[in-house]
Amino acid sequence: MIGKLLDGRYQVVQVLSGGGFGETYIAQDTRRPGNPVCVVKHLKPASSDPETLVVARRLFNSEAETLETLGDHPQIPRLLAYFEEDEEFYLVQDYIAGHTLAAELVPGKPWQESWVIQLLREVLPVLEFVHSQGVIHRDVKPENLLRNRQDNQLFLVDFGAVKQISNQTAIANGPLNPTVVVGTPGYMPSEQGKGQPRHSSDIYSLGIICLQALTGIKPVNFRYDTKTGEILWQHLVDISPELATILNQMVLYHFRERFSSAREVLTALQPLIPANPPVDYPPPPELSPMPPQPPPTPKPVPPVPPLSEQRTVAVGGGNLPQQATSRPSPTPPPRPTSPPSPEPDNLPILLFGGAIAAILALGVGIAFALRQEPGTLGEQTSCTVTVGGLNVRSSPGGTVVDVVEQGTVLALTGAQENAWVEINDPVSGWVYNSEQYIECDAVSQPAEVVSPTPSTSPSPSPEVTQKPKPKPKPKPVDNGVRTLAAATETYQQGNLEKAIAQANSIPRTSSAYNDAQAAIRNWRSQWSQAEAKYNEALQAFDASQWDDVIAYANSNLPDNRYWREKFQQLAAEAKKRQAEAKKEPPPPEPSPSESPKPPSVEPPPVESPEPPKTEPPELPKNEQPEQPEVPLLERTLPSPEE
Repeated sequence: MIGKLLDGRYQVVQVLSGGGFGETYIAQDTRRPGNPVCVVKHLKPASSDPETLVVARRLFNSEAETLETLGDHPQIPRLLAYFEEDEEFYLVQDYIAGHTLAAELVPGKPWQESWVIQLLREVLPVLEFVHSQGVIHRDVKPENLLRNRQDNQLFLVDFGAVKQISNQTAIANGPLNPTVVVGTPGYMPSEQGKGQPRHSSDIYSLGIICLQALTGIKPVNFRYDTKTGEILWQHLVDISPELATILNQMVLYHFRERFSSAREVLTALQPLIPANPPVDYPPPPELSPMPPQPPPTPKPVPPVPPLSEQRTVAVGGGNLPQQATSRPSPTPPPRPTSPPSPEPDNLPILLFGGAIAAILALGVGIAFALRQEPGTLGEQTSCTVTVGGLNVRSSPGGTVVDVVEQGTVLALTGAQENAWVEINDPVSGWVYNSEQYIECDAVSQPAEVVSPTPSTSPSPSPEVTQKPKPKPKPKPVDNGVRTLAAATETYQQGNLEKAIAQANSIPRTSSAYNDAQAAIRNWRSQWSQAEAKYNEALQAFDASQWDDVIAYANSNLPDNRYWREKFQQLAAEAKKRQAEAKKEPPPPEPSPSESPKPPSVEPPPVESPEPPKTEPPELPKNEQPEQPEVPLLERTLPSPEE
């Protein structure tokens, strides 16, 4: 990948890290002055199955939009771009030069109490902002807290976007799992391990980091109370009771007992914050896992981008537009260094005039070629989307206002700005003009437009000057109803996230769009209620309250086949356990001393001649029918006195 140009813009110069989801690179933005450094995260989906790619693409776009919002915080790297190439996904973010917090947490070297308080002061406001945006980080750990080398400020990085996509694609064809588990053992609380993270899950992870700093022990080596599940750590450190109380509440086993928000932790911490931060914080790192910042000298700029990525130039003059630094502007060839001929003649003047004419002709020719290139705006009137999920933005590079699907025909207004073009159908906004995303039809130019000088020839005929009308293209087929039906079946099978992704793939232009959004809201509500009720039924089952379990199964259940089957299975098992509990143990075997008694008691019920002699004639009697109808499980054995 070193030296590869991504999206025609980002040139990879160094590999930062690699993992199961893909790789992370340092790259240079060749389209910005000075070729600034950035970080590119690369995701390779686990499968090339079309359905898997659709789900991965939706999740990727959703996470990218979230990161774009979170980038407004000064302690979170900005999202610069996100794109797809060859069915693989890329995120581009600001590069933060520095080291991770893991470099400061040296095993066997505990932190001071004041350092831990300062750490909480730096990180808690970031978590408060993240949670206010409806986001759970799910992977707060020392490796994801990056200290900027310039001002020692901590940054929260790696919001698990690509990890979530990777897990989702990996389980697309596997067992049904409505929630993707993302996190790191040791820093991840119990509810997150079950796929049910909450805001307090991030608070737990930050509390674990503080315990690691105070004790000098890694979380995987912590000891736990076998009865309560709580961490045993206070005997290892000597800190104030107030800070110990705060940290204990941050790392409680049950999420309901922890602080519910980062603001609550900050409020409790306020009395412990010193007037001046410690001068020796942060502790100097003993190692630097982050690679050094690449040299400021830019890499060689890649070749000239294709014509489809350049601006349209004006026709009729010889001036070319300002392009990237790699594209030289046409200049007259240098004069020969050899001394001119001593004989005065008109040859230099003629040569200079010929060079000027050649340059003008070249400019006109390039302008004409650019206007005829299919990827440029020119006289285009419509373009077709060639990828799934193309973003339509409010302005060039602005916020996303809509998403158009593959095959959608876009009507152009004729306005353009750099590589962006304006559309007004099926929605209004701006799209990125690239052959990778849209395919456009150019219309031939009139003959007189490409003439560099006024022509004295007669005006062309109407047949030549009239612009041919573009061929009408068929409107994309509306498959919204079919997609919603497939998503509903997926929901009935128990895969909530996949069903939501399918329903979200229905474009706004579809007649089924409103129904799909209403279905998503209904699914979320039903799933939450069913999950809570099922957990209550499980608690009753563990307490051997069989009647309550059966009552839960017979209550008003959501219209979901997956949850109904789960309740029915649990109720069937409860009925089985209930029947086993009602069974009495068999009568004890008679001892030798009691041997005379059994013959006097046992023969009547066991005697074989009894049924044929006494039972048939006594059937019509009203006194006898009750005894044989007593259920087997409710019968009582005869007492020894009988």
